[in-house]
Amino acid sequence: MPAVNMMKMNSIGVYIHIPFCLSKCPYCDFNSVASGSVPEARYAACVLKEFNACVGKEGIDRQKGLGSVYFGGGTPSVFSPAAIGGIIRGVTDGFGPQEPAEVTLEVNPDTVDAGRLEGFRKAGVNRLSIGAQSLDDGLLKMLGRRHSAKKALNAFRMAREAGFENIGIDLMFGLPGQTLALWKETLKTAVALRPRHVSLYGLTIEEGTPFGRLLKNGSLSLLPEEVEIEMYKTAIDTLAEAGCVHYEISNFALPGYFSVHNSGYWQGIDCIGLGAGAHSYMSAPGWGRRWWNALEPEQYMERIALLGNAVEGSETLKMGEASAESLMLGLRMLTKGIVRSEFKQRFGILPEDMFKRLKEFEAEGYIKNTADSIILTPKGALISNELFSNMLA
Repeated sequence: MPAVNMMKMNSIGVYIHIPFCLSKCPYCDFNSVASGSVPEARYAACVLKEFNACVGKEGIDRQKGLGSVYFGGGTPSVFSPAAIGGIIRGVTDGFGPQEPAEVTLEVNPDTVDAGRLEGFRKAGVNRLSIGAQSLDDGLLKMLGRRHSAKKALNAFRMAREAGFENIGIDLMFGLPGQTLALWKETLKTAVALRPRHVSLYGLTIEEGTPFGRLLKNGSLSLLPEEVEIEMYKTAIDTLAEAGCVHYEISNFALPGYFSVHNSGYWQGIDCIGLGAGAHSYMSAPGWGRRWWNALEPEQYMERIALLGNAVEGSETLKMGEASAESLMLGLRMLTKGIVRSEFKQRFGILPEDMFKRLKEFEAEGYIKNTADSIILTPKGALISNELFSNMLA
């Protein structure tokens, strides 16, 4: 059982973006490229060169706790266990003797087998996030996924047999052609696997994607908003019955298995982002700053080779920007919320005195006040995006 539910405030996270995929899904707006030939060794070497340069430039204290390492994509599981293990060793080497970091690898079901999964575990991965997206073959085909429902289930079972305990699964709802009955069946099947973590995502259509073009020309029909809301509520009830805590708007976990890495984002903890298009954040000096890398993998690798970094842009946050981020990210954490003392210590003012509409939303039942925190209610979670926009208006 992991020792913590949330990233410790004096820790740091490391995110590694692996942008390569076997094919690109028509709904995907992430920084990813379909590639039959993956420059694994070259890219891994660039990631480690960037990391070491960043540690030196930022003056990172390696005695500071390393809370998490997260491989996202793209499809990180297209890299071999040897390459993933080399990156893990290069990133974790030299950090203090604190408890082992949570090391997560996003996995696409069609890129793994029993031997590969065992290799990832031996390489140092201790948490898997399996991108099933659906457990219905018709919906998977519509989404452009390469795997079948059977492959997704087999990937989960093979991961268990390979020795992984901490396994999460990603699922999507609000899909064209998805009925409430199909969604209930997917949830039932997923719960039977006893995942430690479940992430749920409503389908969003982004401009520039194939789905975006289909929606624009009328070839794609979305579900009514009320059906999506009913699917979300059904998932909340189903996962609660399975013993999962709804700890963040889109995330559920058994007690003790909250995502340490993602909790770092929501708490505003420092994170180094490595790889093409990755974003980094440092909470000091001032109100915080972030920077991001070149998106295109080849350009990223060329810049790292020449300069040691591939920074494409950066920003220094102002107090208003930092406090608004703290408000929205804090409210996403449904079990913790915004801790008043922490907010006032950082910004010198209580959140309800800075954001006057909080009291109005409390009266309407969208948020609740406890002795120490301001927390989003289930009613508020259903319309969180709209609520956050109005809070900042």
